[in-house]
Amino acid sequence: MEQRLLKVDELFVYRIPPMKSAEGHRAELWDLSKPLSTCSLLVVRRDDSLCIDIMAERPKPNAPSGAKESYLFAQSNAKVDLSKPGNQLERWVVPVVDSSRYFALRIRDPNSGREAFIGIGFRERLDATNFRMSMEDYVNSIRKYEESEEDKTLKESEEEREADPLNAKSHFTLKEGEKIHINIKSSKPRTKRQPMSSSGTGLTGLRPPPPPASATPSTSDAAPSDDEWGDFEG
Repeated sequence: MEQRLLKVDELFVYRIPPMKSAEGHRAELWDLSKPLSTCSLLVVRRDDSLCIDIMAERPKPNAPSGAKESYLFAQSNAKVDLSKPGNQLERWVVPVVDSSRYFALRIRDPNSGREAFIGIGFRERLDATNFRMSMEDYVNSIRKYEESEEDKTLKESEEEREADPLNAKSHFTLKEGEKIHINIKSSKPRTKRQPMSSSGTGLTGLRPPPPPASATPSTSDAAPSDDEWGDFEG
């Protein structure tokens, strides 16, 4: 599938210095009065990729004087994956912090595979706005496609459960951020503690202490009286 999203006839291309701070790229450092080349821009969606083609002109060989042909000057091939933070559109197209008409664009050499940033700028603010909107249209189409695929998967699972509820496959895949909590009970039974006795005898199972000894001997412990031995008197 190929879909043309935007065509701009005039585009300025700049060789830009490395970004000096985390704040972002600044167009004022690009020497805007001296572009590297003046080209045209073509934004095309090819399948799931967004191709930003920068086209230039050169004299056409074996042609009359003044005849020119277009050729691919540079290309940025973006493939957005909304589920991966590192594959967002900002990886390839970065707006500058000091203007709405200039962008840093990541390009890739198809022969060596090397990547680098170049600067691009529009003379007309409307062209820059249309460029931004073409980026948004691409991202929104990717988002709608992913949502439709998710809805399709859920619908197929529901139809499968309705057709054969006993043999329907259950989906136990955890979503990102989900956790499973498992409670493991101990195999050793707990010993129940006996309560403290509240009776006057103290702790359960202990004998009470002996009564205190009397200071005066009791009558039963005294010497026998003469009456008990009277029969043996001589």
